Amino acid sequence: MIKYPSTLAYLALVLLISSCVRQTPWVAQAPAGAAYCQIDRAGESIIPNGRIIKPAGKSIVTAPHPYGLVLSPDGTIAVTANSGNAPFSITVIRNFAGPGEPQVRQIPEGANNQEGILESVFMGLAITPDNRYVFVAGGQSNKIFKFDLETGKKIDSLRCGVVDGDRDYTQGYIGDMILSRDGARLYALDQIGFRLMVIDAQTLKLLHNIPTGRYPFGITLSPDGRSLYVANVGIFEYKPLNNLDPKNLKGTASDFVTSGYNTPDMREGYKKGKLDVPGLGDPNSPEGFSVWKYNLGEQPKVSKKIKTGFLVGDLVDGVPAVGGASPNSLVATDRYVFVSNGNNDCISAIDFVKDTVVKNIFLKPDPRLGGFRGVIPFGLALSPDRKQLYVAESGVNALGVVDAEKLEVLGHIPTGWFPSKVAVTPDGKKLLVTSAKGYGSGPNGGKNWQEGPEGHYVGGLMKGLLSVIEVPNAEQLKAHTAEVVRQNYAFARQ
Repeated sequence: MIKYPSTLAYLALVLLISSCVRQTPWVAQAPAGAAYCQIDRAGESIIPNGRIIKPAGKSIVTAPHPYGLVLSPDGTIAVTANSGNAPFSITVIRNFAGPGEPQVRQIPEGANNQEGILESVFMGLAITPDNRYVFVAGGQSNKIFKFDLETGKKIDSLRCGVVDGDRDYTQGYIGDMILSRDGARLYALDQIGFRLMVIDAQTLKLLHNIPTGRYPFGITLSPDGRSLYVANVGIFEYKPLNNLDPKNLKGTASDFVTSGYNTPDMREGYKKGKLDVPGLGDPNSPEGFSVWKYNLGEQPKVSKKIKTGFLVGDLVDGVPAVGGASPNSLVATDRYVFVSNGNNDCISAIDFVKDTVVKNIFLKPDPRLGGFRGVIPFGLALSPDRKQLYVAESGVNALGVVDAEKLEVLGHIPTGWFPSKVAVTPDGKKLLVTSAKGYGSGPNGGKNWQEGPEGHYVGGLMKGLLSVIEVPNAEQLKAHTAEVVRQNYAFARQ
C-alpha cells in the first residue's frame, strides 16, 4: 500500500524546495560565450557584447545609423534617414516586400557626405499624401529639406534659424516631424531650441514657433488630427555660469563639477567667491521627461503636461530612481497615447480623454532577469486597426508586440543590432524595422582586410538594416520570443 505524506509534511516539503530555489538565482551570461565577433548574414552574427544577431525576415542594407523611417501612404515606398557619420543620407526603398530584389537608392550616392545635398540628417521624415515628395529633418544644419522621390533630386529647403521676439532660434537641431493627413501642415521639432515648428507644407513657410519642454524628441498626432503630442526626452535646461566671460573661459570657468546630483546647490544654484552657478531646478519639473499635449487650431497651444514612467526618487524594485523616464517616441489610438520610456523599460499608456497615465507596460523579455533593465524602448508603430502596438527594443535587438487594447505584452521578434524605428504596411501584413547598427562594423584591420570607399573608421563600416518581417501568428510569435531570449542571454543557476 502506498503511503502519502500528511498535508503538513507535504506543505513543509514544498516550502523547503521553494526556499532552495529562491536561494539559487539565475545568472544571465552572454550567449556567444568564448566565440569571436563575426558577421554572417546567412547565419548568426556575434557583436562585441557577446550577443547574437539573427534578424527575422528579409534584411536590406542602408547607410550607417538609420534612426529615421517613414512609409509612404500607399505602402509602396520606405525611406530611412541615415545619421552617419558618413554619409548623411536617406535611403529610398521600393519593392521591399518582393517578389524579386528591392530597388534601393541612396541620396546622395557613395560613402561620403556631400555639401549642398544633405549637410546633416536626423530621424525626422514625412512623405506627402500623393507619395511624390519626402521632407527630411536636417539635424544640426537647422534646415528642412524636400526631395522628389521619383528623381531623387532636392527641390526645396527651409532655413529654420530665426529670431522670434525674445527667442533666438538661429542655432537649432531639427529632429522628428509629422505631416497632417491632408498634407497641409508639417510639424517639426527643434531639439536644442525647445520648440515646435508649424510649417506650411506647400510653400515651406515657417508659420509658428511654439515652446516645448526640454529636448523635444518624439511627435505624433491624434487620429482625429485635433491634438498633437510631444515627448520631451531631456531633464534640465543647462545654462552657462553667470560669471562666465566668453573672452576668458579658462579664467572664469569652474575647475570642478559645480554640484552633486539633485542637491540643493544643483536645484537652487549658489555663489561662492567669483563663481556664480545658476540653478537647474527640480528634476521632476513638467518641462523635463514629460509629454506635452497641444490643441491644434489657428495656433497650437499647450493644454496638458504629463509626466510618464517613474519620477526621480521613485522606488523601482526597491531602489530610488536616479534618472527619469526619458520618454522618446509616441503613437496614438482613439483611446490611448502610447509613449516609450527609454530609461524605465516600459510603455506608458495615457488615457486620451483624461490625459493621465493609466498603465505602465513593462517589456522584460524573460522573468529570470528579475529587476535588471536594459530593453531601451524606442520607436513605436500601430497596426492599421490600432489593435497591436509594436516597439523597437533597442537594448535587446528585438521588436516588442503589445496588445494595444488589453495593454499586455504578447511577445518579441528578433531584429538587427539596435532597432530604432518601426512601421507597418497599410494591409497590416508586414513590419518594417530599421536597425541603426545592422550586423556591426566587422574588422577594420588585419592582413586579410582591404579598405574600401568607407575607409577604416567603424562608424562608416557599420551599415544599417531595414528588416521586412511577416506579422507572426501566435505560435510564430512564441517561437520568435524564445529566439530573442536565446540571442541575448544564456541562463544558468548560480
